[in-house]
Amino acid sequence: MSAIDASDTLLNLAEISAAFAGFAALVSVLKERDDRVGALHGILRLRIVISTSVVVVAASLIPIGLANFELPDRVVWGVSAALLLALNYSVILSFINSYKPVQGLFPPDRVAVILVSVLEVFDQIALVLILLNIWPDHDFPLYFAALVANICQAAFVFLRFVGSEFIADAP
Repeated sequence: MSAIDASDTLLNLAEISAAFAGFAALVSVLKERDDRVGALHGILRLRIVISTSVVVVAASLIPIGLANFELPDRVVWGVSAALLLALNYSVILSFINSYKPVQGLFPPDRVAVILVSVLEVFDQIALVLILLNIWPDHDFPLYFAALVANICQAAFVFLRFVGSEFIADAP
């Protein structure tokens, strides 16, 4: 499937991802924390949700933009996959660098780490399959799967963030 044929689907993913970023920003202003460590943990979660969401928005638009230059589908999906992989690594490196100064102040969310890591492996496998041109007829489904994996990562971290922000205080 060409990027032009898939443009409605890609634009819908961009809209969904933008909504996650907006909701994350909204939640962050709804709840103030007196606890500095809790606030730092919340900020890290917020950063990962917003940055992943922005990556999905950009990655959803990249193939559409490239296709408008009338490039061959192989080039469109290959370049898009390479850029999404680079964007994913930039988010990962940014998160690692943000986490280092606060490491040890709060325990890592092991459930989130495991689920996000599994989704990231799935995401990267799909993108590498595109880059290696293993299933050229499946470039769009693989790219779509990678974008959905990114959205699922953002959604899960967002749900953990919301859950931690609005835990009922014990009497």
